[in-house]
Amino acid sequence: KVIDNVPDQLATQVPRVYLQQTYEFIHVCLFACPGSLSSSVLQGFTCTGVSQFERKQVKDLVKACRRKGLNKVPLLETQLTCMYNYIRTEPDVTRFDLYPPDVLLYYDYSLVTQSSCRSYFQELADADFSVFSSVLSYKLTALFDNARSCLGIPNTTGLTADQVSVLGNMCCMLDGSYIKSSDPSILEKLKNCPDLTAAQAAAVVTLLTNGNTQYGTPSKWNQTTLTNLGMFPLYLPTSFYDNFDKVSKHMHFTEVIRQSIKNRSKRSTGQKPYCTVGNITQVTISDSTFPLDYDVTQFNNCLSNTVVKDNFDAITEKVDEVEYLKIVLQKLGEVYQVQVLGPASRVATIDDIRSWTITQVDTLSALMDSSNGDWDPSLAKVIISKYLAVARNSLGRAELNAIKGPNLCSLDLSVIQSISSQNLKEAEALNVNSCTLEAKKELFNISSQSSRAITRKSPSYLLMKQFLGE
Repeated sequence: KVIDNVPDQLATQVPRVYLQQTYEFIHVCLFACPGSLSSSVLQGFTCTGVSQFERKQVKDLVKACRRKGLNKVPLLETQLTCMYNYIRTEPDVTRFDLYPPDVLLYYDYSLVTQSSCRSYFQELADADFSVFSSVLSYKLTALFDNARSCLGIPNTTGLTADQVSVLGNMCCMLDGSYIKSSDPSILEKLKNCPDLTAAQAAAVVTLLTNGNTQYGTPSKWNQTTLTNLGMFPLYLPTSFYDNFDKVSKHMHFTEVIRQSIKNRSKRSTGQKPYCTVGNITQVTISDSTFPLDYDVTQFNNCLSNTVVKDNFDAITEKVDEVEYLKIVLQKLGEVYQVQVLGPASRVATIDDIRSWTITQVDTLSALMDSSNGDWDPSLAKVIISKYLAVARNSLGRAELNAIKGPNLCSLDLSVIQSISSQNLKEAEALNVNSCTLEAKKELFNISSQSSRAITRKSPSYLLMKQFLGE
């Protein structure tokens, strides 16, 4: 035992199993200043974890989860319903501005009076309506019915600007007929939707092409318009782009396709032996229209490995279509370090990966970085297996923290069985929901070996909970 009293600020950097006192285990600074906890810590809220807390302490923790924007605490339905059950009898339960918007989704609407319903829906506007499970999805219809009654929204006409402002993210639930007859301000709310249906997308096109929105008439649209439309263009038909010039379309999709690179294309391309357009040089790459003059074949034939090596950042800033990135990846090969592949790594094939050098845990961690997109399980398996094939490499604490749960689930059972109980105990919490039942059982068995010495029931359970399944 090196340190008897771990400072609150350092406790989150210590592997969970080594935090001996209950309040140090997951409750760092909880009682004194729950508002200072990071969103990632608050995301770990569980009913089991707070079962021994005083009710006021739980209530303060729930309030601390009320954050918006990039700091929003992502919570699951089980966490949200647990939070609601803790606060539903509190005298300030109808102070809707005190609690996370997502918790408000699970309120018993009988708590909401007619005089307070508007403020309820105003706070609910920032909620994530996609959090509902299929079991509780009926609440979506009930919520909109209650909103119509509260705000006086008729069945046959769209929403006014005021109603759109109050409903916020609930606009993502509306069908196409409501959207196209609503105030144009609804477009800004729809930008926040995680997805759009075909009917919703068609309604968006109708609103935009009418020319009565802040984007003006189609004849005046340009690159700025495309940028301001955010991710809308991904859902709109090809004919929509007839309103834009070639350069504007390219400049916009340089950014949009980068964000959507995980949707990998499976089209094949033919090859021609000669470069007929002109060799790609640093000057070519710096041109504002690059690579518009190069189809996939010519891009491949005119781009040399040396140019890729010397201009990698500049090329990947402008080249974002999957087929083009595959060519960059192929030419990069062993010329450039695997660690800097970034999003380009996600278009690799098994043959590409087999040519990589993956001997260091830093390289493995860089490849597993989820900000560059998700890995296909079969490819993740090849990458991890290639790392483990190196002498003295194993699935230690650092490797488990780099791989994370979903990629770990891609491995064979025999590989998972090689994980030591000590390494699993010291690793960060792993999301193993996508693992097979056999893999979960094996991980649970390994975890239970390391947890038998822990006498505190609740912390011991929390260490193994991740391997128990849903």
